[in-house]
Amino acid sequence: MALNGFVSGIALAAALVAAAPAMAQTGQQSSQQQPVARIIVFGDSLSDGGFFRSIAPLPPGAGRFTTNPDPVAPEVFAAQLGLPLVTAYGQAGGTNFAVGGARVTAANGASIPITTQISNFLAAGGTFGPSDLVYIQGGGNDFFNFQATGGTNNAILTTAANQLAAQVVRLQSAGAERIVTFAVQTGGAPGLQLFNQTYAAALAAANVNALYFDTDRLFNEVVANAASFGITNVTSTACLGSSLTCTPATYRTPNANETFLLADSVHPAGITQRIQGQAVASLLKAPEQIGQLSYAAQSLLRGQREMLEGPMRGSLDETAGGIRLFGNLGYNYFSADGSQQRIGLAERSLTGQIGLDLAIGEALGVGVAAAYSDGKGHFTAGSGGYDVSALSGTLYGRAGLGPLQLGASATYGSLSYDDIERQFALGPTRRTHSGETDGDYLAASASAGFALIDDGDIRVGPDVGLTYEKVEIDGFAEADTVSTAATFGHQEFDSLTGRIGLAATTRAGAPVRFTGRVSYEHEFGSDERKFTIAPVGAPISYTSGIYTADDDYVSYSFAVDGALAPGISLRAGVRGNVGRANFDSLTSYAGVSVGF
Repeated sequence: MALNGFVSGIALAAALVAAAPAMAQTGQQSSQQQPVARIIVFGDSLSDGGFFRSIAPLPPGAGRFTTNPDPVAPEVFAAQLGLPLVTAYGQAGGTNFAVGGARVTAANGASIPITTQISNFLAAGGTFGPSDLVYIQGGGNDFFNFQATGGTNNAILTTAANQLAAQVVRLQSAGAERIVTFAVQTGGAPGLQLFNQTYAAALAAANVNALYFDTDRLFNEVVANAASFGITNVTSTACLGSSLTCTPATYRTPNANETFLLADSVHPAGITQRIQGQAVASLLKAPEQIGQLSYAAQSLLRGQREMLEGPMRGSLDETAGGIRLFGNLGYNYFSADGSQQRIGLAERSLTGQIGLDLAIGEALGVGVAAAYSDGKGHFTAGSGGYDVSALSGTLYGRAGLGPLQLGASATYGSLSYDDIERQFALGPTRRTHSGETDGDYLAASASAGFALIDDGDIRVGPDVGLTYEKVEIDGFAEADTVSTAATFGHQEFDSLTGRIGLAATTRAGAPVRFTGRVSYEHEFGSDERKFTIAPVGAPISYTSGIYTADDDYVSYSFAVDGALAPGISLRAGVRGNVGRANFDSLTSYAGVSVGF
């Protein structure tokens, strides 16, 4: 009879696991940050994607202020996110409103001031939605006006800086949720440094939420380390003449766009534009990249805790008053899918667990266990990785009241992250930033099952449970002080999960014992997740939404425990989640228990 019950239990578990994906599809997905679908640019020649092609004849392929046909920095940035970006002038649907020569507010020849670019966008019915990102920069042409009028009227620079900060506030008030803005590269010019200082102070005073990038710091880094970027000339210009009309036919050398820092005396060459666009994209992706550590931590500590589901359900070879020492060796795998905009991760770890179980009666027992995990995580697309270790302690209890089976547990764990590395391309090179941090985990769970089927060897029936989990990961600063490094804020992730499903359990004392459960799970605590970073040199921090996992999915747990010799049993099991879009989680384990 026991063998028939064992086979029936395996068949039930297999059928439930097979049905799990369909069960999960009936659930609802949680609210989450939307991917960027549109980039809207306001600025001057450093961002101009071809305004002058719409008003004047230019050589084929020319029209940007760089080594044409190379893209300018915001176009590189857009490509890093997998999005198109074309000038709004003469292009249907174009969203790059930047114009070469634009001052912040004052008129300047045929150009369109940045404030007017924004006004024109709004007047034409333009709006900002949750999938938009606004890219705004300026100030360089106000500096040229400052020079042209004698270089003594600092009010030209401070006024322009304050006006540009006011436009960032205006954009935020108009509904822009994601804004990227920039310092001006100064080349050491005091006037431009004054502009940057004033702009930074005005943004900080307004307490705007924007990703501020220190272009000046990056430019200085490239000049100081030109050879590492393949740049051989930082003083001359790649173009014979203006960058607006520059094409390969007017390059000083055939590969001048890759070996010269500047296209003309003011504007970056193609390689420099590419480095800037990649640098800004790396910081925009960083919150999502580091923010996924909280889900990985939940999976790792949940795996430690759920390795105890068998003992919690009485699957050990207990007798009344019996004490059993048990140990497990487990493997945990967690993955979060990435995309061109979201950096995912895959984490693998090994876990050692030891516990003591006391059977107070046939249906009553308590236990305690400790577990330690050591693992490595890898960010997708070669974007870095980290080392992780976790230690936890769990108390649990079980009780049987006729056909009703009750269980409860409480867990506390700590995490340590070493060598958290972000890696990304900057032109022909790769840059790496590293940091370390710690975290905590707290969980409490309660479950109840009812035996609808009880043939003396196996019990099968509905199972419900409620689990609270809290993951906290401390903020940390990356070790470097270069433009692409950042300080990351504190993460706190609260989860309240309810489950309902079916469970099968053999009675204690059978030669081969097993537990199997498949449950439909719903996340009740899925508020929108937010994460804050502050790039090096930024006067303000940037808080953005990051990915929130599906609220509804299916979990499963299956364990077998069989007598090897009198008082000694072998254990094996597996648990995990299925049907949770973009996330996979699996823990498998094997162990031994010894009775006293």
